[in-house]
Amino acid sequence: MKNTATQSTRRGALGLAAGAALATITSARAAAPAGAGPSASDKMRAFAALPDWTGIWTRRGNLFDPSGGAPNAGTNERARDYPPYKPAWEAAYSDFFKNVVLADKFSDPLTIGFPGGMFRMMTPARGLQFVLRPEQVWIIYERPDVRYIYTDGRPFPPDDELWPTFEGYSIGHWEGDTLVVQTRSIKGGIPIDRSGTVFSDEASCLERIRKIDEKTLQADITIEDPLAFSKPWQMVHRYIKRDEQYPRMENVSSLENQRNPLVNGQTTVLLGDKTPDLASPYPEEIRRFAVPNIRVSRP
Repeated sequence: MKNTATQSTRRGALGLAAGAALATITSARAAAPAGAGPSASDKMRAFAALPDWTGIWTRRGNLFDPSGGAPNAGTNERARDYPPYKPAWEAAYSDFFKNVVLADKFSDPLTIGFPGGMFRMMTPARGLQFVLRPEQVWIIYERPDVRYIYTDGRPFPPDDELWPTFEGYSIGHWEGDTLVVQTRSIKGGIPIDRSGTVFSDEASCLERIRKIDEKTLQADITIEDPLAFSKPWQMVHRYIKRDEQYPRMENVSSLENQRNPLVNGQTTVLLGDKTPDLASPYPEEIRRFAVPNIRVSRP
């Protein structure tokens, strides 16, 4: 008990130091003359105060929200998400889950070369790595994709400078040893897991990520989507540090098969769309097997 209490006290002290040092460097940047940055000593203190999140962190299961009792999506009827969808969105998701996913017809866009997007990145099969700097945090995914989280005190860009992208736009700040991240401008219609759950272009996400012990990171997540949801969707993700002498995060490439997806049980060849649907990143031939048929942005 004494050791546990001592470790907890040290983590608390480190968290307070991190918050104070990062607040100092942010204040120094704001107070400095135009064109001048924080001093070298301020930068060193800010670096030294950051928590240690080195290593490769994995999460059990591939469902975004495994609260239904089955952690992995597949042909198990319990292996689905339970977002607080509005009726039309729930109907589209349920229909897709029943007639495509449970029928083993799902063509996962991730396996044919499309980016997974920020939500898919946060449910990694082979792990995540975190690079912490005072002004940015980088979350590195296996494919490889990278999330850039700006922690230098900047606000979000104006609305006319934001447009939906696969990773969205993330800004963050430190509250002690907890990284608080807000993400907006996330491209809708992207499956967040193999059950086919999608959001609209209006979705936003709040994450609070902290290290709760030496081998566990916890992310408290709140997602809001005024177009698709009747209320915010909240959940907790936990990531376990891989305990290996030589850990590595395998890079999976699917470029060689992006023109040959399995559609309705048959291997197909995609030669490109003559009239592409600009609202969807997926080819017309696989869209109905890749995502629920739902409008993800307002008319």
